Amino acid sequence: MPAAANKPGRRSYGPRASRTVRYPQEYDEIFERIASESGIHVSTWLALAVSQQAGLDVPDYVKDELKKAAQARAARETEQELEMPRSA
Repeated sequence: MPAAANKPGRRSYGPRASRTVRYPQEYDEIFERIASESGIHVSTWLALAVSQQAGLDVPDYVKDELKKAAQARAARETEQELEMPRSA
């Protein structure tokens, strides 16, 4: 088994490129809010937005993060539905 397979932490997203992107400062709060509401990191949301705008396939790791976020939202909703009112 390769040594890398024994490393703890998140799984590898595979080879990725890195770019510095400049946009108006007031956009940052909006991007952060949208990503937070989606339950994903802003960098993941940016990868989603850029791939969709370019007409490219959404990367698998983005799909995985979106799926996890949807499952977490569903679990929270289920918990809220199951909460019983406390009586004195």
